[in-house]
Amino acid sequence: MKASESPYRKIQWVPTGYTQLDKILGGGIPLRRITEISGKYGVGKSTLAYAIIAAAQKERLDTLWADTEFSFGDDYAEMNGVEPTQLDLIQEHLAEDVLDMLEEWVSKHKNAVVVLDSIGGLLTKEQAEKGVGEKVIGGQAKVVATFCRKITPLLAMNNVALVVLNHEFTDLMSGRLMTSGGAKLGYHKSIWLRLVPASKRLMKGEEQIGEVIQAEIRKNKLAPTMKQSVELQLIYGEGFNRQADLLEDALTKGVIRKEGQSYFIGEEKICRGLPALREWFKNEKNEKKTYALLQSM
Repeated sequence: MKASESPYRKIQWVPTGYTQLDKILGGGIPLRRITEISGKYGVGKSTLAYAIIAAAQKERLDTLWADTEFSFGDDYAEMNGVEPTQLDLIQEHLAEDVLDMLEEWVSKHKNAVVVLDSIGGLLTKEQAEKGVGEKVIGGQAKVVATFCRKITPLLAMNNVALVVLNHEFTDLMSGRLMTSGGAKLGYHKSIWLRLVPASKRLMKGEEQIGEVIQAEIRKNKLAPTMKQSVELQLIYGEGFNRQADLLEDALTKGVIRKEGQSYFIGEEKICRGLPALREWFKNEKNEKKTYALLQSM
């Protein structure tokens, strides 16, 4: 298994493929731990999770997607690098059932990545049996708390990463930013990554083709990266722009350097002008070469 080792406690990580994001995470998505990705609708939570699954499959890890919102799409997942035939899929919304299935799957697999999309989509059996307008206090939180206590040691024993996608809201009493699932999920998660629109549009002529999303660390037990953030380009209908992230990182770290209007890797001149550099990056061989140089630093 090629999952990388971080200098932080020698935790094994699955790189997301976005080098700047991996840096603030501490190395990528940690195996043996729970990572939460939160944000409002449309900020790219599922899109980023597809990229994580794709990266895990490249590392030859087993993968599972638990879909409580019945929104998983083969075509969009494949567009973001996922091989659907290598992905186990659970589609269920009853909390007790889906969490039991997750626990059973993790107990039978070693070296794997699991995505739960999403906590907010879980409906307890008690809630399902109630009539419209009848409230159940704390039902979901209780079920999730039990699940966290049971799944956490299994993740550690079997070297499995659990990525939880979650919606967020503001608590009316405290004014604090909260996510679904209750306090126990907050306690057991090692990383909390929040995706927020950066109010920057990506334009092609007069047409908006995407937007910039800020990925910020709200909690990290594994690396001293609290409150650090990076910007990712989300292209509508395609996903996050990995080439833009890679290019920015390569320029920042000097893997690609600019002299006048020309760009170089080492002593090799690769092109002249930023548009030409972007075209150069569209070649998969050039992209892989740059990524390998960044990984070796």
